[in-house]
Amino acid sequence: MSAPMLTALVIVAMAFVYVALPVMVGAYVRFRGRHTVVCPKSGLDAEVRLDAWHAAATAIPGPPRRYVEECSRRPEHAACGQECLSDTALP
Repeated sequence: MSAPMLTALVIVAMAFVYVALPVMVGAYVRFRGRHTVVCPKSGLDAEVRLDAWHAAATAIPGPPRRYVEECSRRPEHAACGQECLSDTALP
């Protein structure tokens, strides 16, 4: 491997470690666990668990994309469009 190629590889690795990795870890920590939101269909509180790995993986190109993995109201609202994710109370 030539010196310029090795230098470029080291720069990319350092960028990942010092920029991308902290953003991804921050998104994972922020979206893991359960969150209480207001269900727009019923107007009642619902407890949701987000896919934190998906949010972490998509945090680099822009804002993390959030996806509901589990919802306490899901049996009644199986075809939910996940409108509760626009709730500002959600981190």
